[in-house]
Amino acid sequence: MHKKKTLSENPVIGDKIEIRETNTKTNNKYASQILDIIDENIYIISGPIQKSALIPLHVGSLIEITYFREDKGRFIFKARIIEREYKKIYKLKIEKISCITKLQERNYYRLSVKLDVQKKYNLKLDDNEKEVVENCIVKDISGGGIRVLCNFKHSVGDLIKLQVSISDFSIIALGTVVRVHEIENNNFKFSLGIKFIEIEDEDRERLIKYIFEQQRRLRKKGLI
Repeated sequence: MHKKKTLSENPVIGDKIEIRETNTKTNNKYASQILDIIDENIYIISGPIQKSALIPLHVGSLIEITYFREDKGRFIFKARIIEREYKKIYKLKIEKISCITKLQERNYYRLSVKLDVQKKYNLKLDDNEKEVVENCIVKDISGGGIRVLCNFKHSVGDLIKLQVSISDFSIIALGTVVRVHEIENNNFKFSLGIKFIEIEDEDRERLIKYIFEQQRRLRKKGLI
């Protein structure tokens, strides 16, 4: 279920966004950013790049734009690509063709843990991308996201690939950074709040089952 947005929840220049192709069978998703706003319906966004290769999205294509606003949640709207430009920076001009709506997200119990996680982030350098891989620690986890300690300085809206080692299995997910805090820690500089935006149903169910079992053990010991 979606809610209509208010003015303060509109995307702004600099917002990191996710593009999803809606008129293809592959349902591909790409990281992008709002570069300019022409009016309330026309936006200039960065064209997607993966592994230093430009991803050619065509004029007339229908796409879905998802973005995150701190303390407000995730929002989504449909758009059409109306221009494409390759001068210096790969840019797309898009036209919003639907209302902006807020994605309603389920609340999950958050479990304090200490787990290993490998974090991958595609750092954009002009028209190139560099994959930054970092081994980090999970401090708490839920069916909807995790809190990670790391040393790379992220920004809210960064898209991150995660592989979390949990007991006798691991989960793979795509997440978006929703909070960044500097911390005092001998091994890490930052605490990241990361919300899952893409995770296999099977992985989420295994994760929720693991959290439930840990909850039950803690209750038996009178710790929660």
